[in-house]
Amino acid sequence: MLRKISKVLLILPPVFTSTKVLDVNPLPPLGLAYIGAILEERGIEVKIFDALAEGWHQRVEVGGDKFRIGSSFEEIEGLIRNFKPDLVGVNNLFTTQRENAHEVYRLVKKVSPSIITVAGGAHPTVLPELVLEDPNVDFVILGEGENTFRELLDVLEGARGIATLNGVGFRQNGQVKVIPKTKFIEDLDALPFPARHLLNMEIYYGLEASHGVRHRRRFSPIVTSRGCPAKCTFCSAHRVWGHSFRARSPENVLAEMRQMKERFGIEEILFEDDNFTLDPARAKKIFDMMVEEKLNFVWDTPNGIAAWTLTEVVIDKMKASGCCNLNFPIESGNSDVLKNIIRKPVNLDKIGPLVEHAAKIGLPVGMFFVIGMPGESEEQIWDTFRFARKMGVYNPHVSVATPYPGTELFDMCVENKYLRNNFSLDDLFIRAFPISTEKISRERLKEVYEAGQRYLFWAYIQDRPLEVLQKFFTKLFTNPNSIIKRLAQLSLH
Repeated sequence: MLRKISKVLLILPPVFTSTKVLDVNPLPPLGLAYIGAILEERGIEVKIFDALAEGWHQRVEVGGDKFRIGSSFEEIEGLIRNFKPDLVGVNNLFTTQRENAHEVYRLVKKVSPSIITVAGGAHPTVLPELVLEDPNVDFVILGEGENTFRELLDVLEGARGIATLNGVGFRQNGQVKVIPKTKFIEDLDALPFPARHLLNMEIYYGLEASHGVRHRRRFSPIVTSRGCPAKCTFCSAHRVWGHSFRARSPENVLAEMRQMKERFGIEEILFEDDNFTLDPARAKKIFDMMVEEKLNFVWDTPNGIAAWTLTEVVIDKMKASGCCNLNFPIESGNSDVLKNIIRKPVNLDKIGPLVEHAAKIGLPVGMFFVIGMPGESEEQIWDTFRFARKMGVYNPHVSVATPYPGTELFDMCVENKYLRNNFSLDDLFIRAFPISTEKISRERLKEVYEAGQRYLFWAYIQDRPLEVLQKFFTKLFTNPNSIIKRLAQLSLH
């Protein structure tokens, strides 16, 4: 397989979504843009194709209450034939989207068996052996891929042996081999900025929603840190990024922000870090520099922030630098569940004053919760809904416990036979209700979830009637479809 790699095609495949609720939306794929930047440093010609965004208005029903959205596989095959790459990398973030990724690998080998295929993303990271069962996949890269991709190219070009790699899967003499991921990039400042110039950025601008509701037309995600020291039992992020928190310097972050503003005209940024504020001193310096340089970004943290390190001073600086929404990933309104079941280092007693301070300075607050964890009782679930009401958050993002491979939750569910009899990897989405435990069945959990949603809706009307009326009439005149959609959702509950 030794060969010179001169051209690389990086693909984000089309995706499946429900016919009832459109639960996906385009977001510039920074992971591929980082790989693209690494490849360009080697003098390789790179093309990035985001099939979801490029084919956003193409919908094909595929049965089972779902459709595929994105560019057709015929278009993708034509792209491969025309570009004639030496290597194709495919980003497969979610297990439920694996079929689309494997169809792309098949098309690559159909065009030319000599083209090397590389799988990356969260799904191949946690299930590399499963992905390599497909003979159309040559390599799997585990976790963050920049250094591993560089080293893999050295192997393909004969500059080093494959045994020297870290975090890669492959086949050797017909047998699947996986070298575990043990090394992570310590100096993130040494990485080039993601190659946004390889993305068709214009197709993302102006979308109504992209990882949340956008406030400006021209937006882009940014990642300033990697790794999470928390050990939440439902999360697999550590498999991709590791447990050790690694951060870019404020100066490096601001340099990328300047590039985003000057070269791409970005007006809104999304901090996609898992723990953007974990180091408060670093976060405050970034906010101060944003103000000093008058970048005038509107910004959001759609993944939430490290609530256990947050202070009123940090919140003030967030607001001053353009934060338009403060998301708290609380996970549960019950301290026992947080400590002993989810194992997230959040002190609920400290959240109330922070939420009150955010409201005082006019910074909207959102919250993320997860319900239905093994060991959690129905009464503890209700503690979460009551906590949300107490915090004045009447429309939190409530996920149902989902056993993703690579998590402690998945292993626990398999070991204790908590998964329903017909469970499959296609059930890995946040409304599948796949878990039944001794304390609550999946059927009862669904009833509690729907009752909780109704409880918060009516609590909002009861607690803030004037605000409800004002928002109702504003939306009625500006966006009547949102009113119809919300009423339909409540009728389904």
